Amino acid sequence: MATTKTRRFDRTVVRVLAIVTQPLTMYGLHALVDRTRGLTWCGATPNMETALSALSDHLPHVVLVDSRLDRDAGGIRALRDARPDVRVIGLVRGDYAPGYIRAIRAGEVNGLVSQSASTDIMVSAIRASLGEQPFVDPQLALWLPAAPDAVPTQRNRLTHRQLEVLTRLAAGRRNAEIADELGVTTETIRKHVKRIMNRLETQDRAHAVARGYQLGLVGFPGAEIPPTT
Repeated sequence: MATTKTRRFDRTVVRVLAIVTQPLTMYGLHALVDRTRGLTWCGATPNMETALSALSDHLPHVVLVDSRLDRDAGGIRALRDARPDVRVIGLVRGDYAPGYIRAIRAGEVNGLVSQSASTDIMVSAIRASLGEQPFVDPQLALWLPAAPDAVPTQRNRLTHRQLEVLTRLAAGRRNAEIADELGVTTETIRKHVKRIMNRLETQDRAHAVARGYQLGLVGFPGAEIPPTT
């Protein structure tokens, strides 16, 4: 009697599937995933109608979805119903996506990324989606502002010096530049960055900045970078 074989895949490598309609976007994502260690491209499909079969055929860990193909986020709910363990990242093409805002608040989407985001942000979002905290691209952070009365509580996660470092990271400063501005060594800044990532439960610098915007740690009154002399 014939036996049914269970399909297996290497869980040490994150498999990425894209649901996108524009070939240029698909090729760009494919190239990015292929050249990033720990990620592998497992396919793409151009619409939500074929998404469920693609999910079954390719067995991804993470699915990238063009939000314009699924404006009310109903399609991603179907994906999560079929595969509760799959992680979903919404790719937003510059316009407001209320369906995805509701979905990320409800825990149905694991990340939101602008399609104009840097490659570092996209890779950070994919990696962060495997954790517990949602990832929000800093470009989209104003869509999910922290409640005003929550900001003081969130600020207690970091020391004053760590907030100074995080604010400078958000401004694109390198460790050496931050060290020079704050009058400390580069190694001290490296330690601060590591502690910031640990306290915010983030994977890397870009994720820490995104989380900082989401929690209201970056951009709150008094967080502006003082002019250097």
